[in-house]
Amino acid sequence: MRTETIYELLTTAIHEVITEPWTIAELNIQYLVSSKEAECDGTYLDASGEVQILSTEFPDEVIEALPELFTNRANEGQSPANSLQITISFEGRIAVDYDWDQELQDEDEHFIKGGTVKEWVQIRKEKYGLSPEPLD
Repeated sequence: MRTETIYELLTTAIHEVITEPWTIAELNIQYLVSSKEAECDGTYLDASGEVQILSTEFPDEVIEALPELFTNRANEGQSPANSLQITISFEGRIAVDYDWDQELQDEDEHFIKGGTVKEWVQIRKEKYGLSPEPLD
């Protein structure tokens, strides 16, 4: 599927899941290279400018197309990416920012190799100086 077609699917899906007036939505997509799967989350600004959580209960067609954004990019000879932020205005303007997140890649590889959460927390702290967010 063409990248532009996927952007159109995402725009339509966002318009369908936001049931109140809104101005701008931001969708963050992480691509797990080892499993060729994508995960996403996002937020949007409602009409009063308040940040709201964006539901990512998109149709299967949209979810299944997300990894193609990254494989299309690679097939076009562009630099590798495993993270993408898409900003969409209510009027349909779209901005995309692809990036390589080495921490995401390291985490993906750790768990694919059978690593544990406890091990990853220690690796993450040593390599990136980060402690995990407290669990509620």
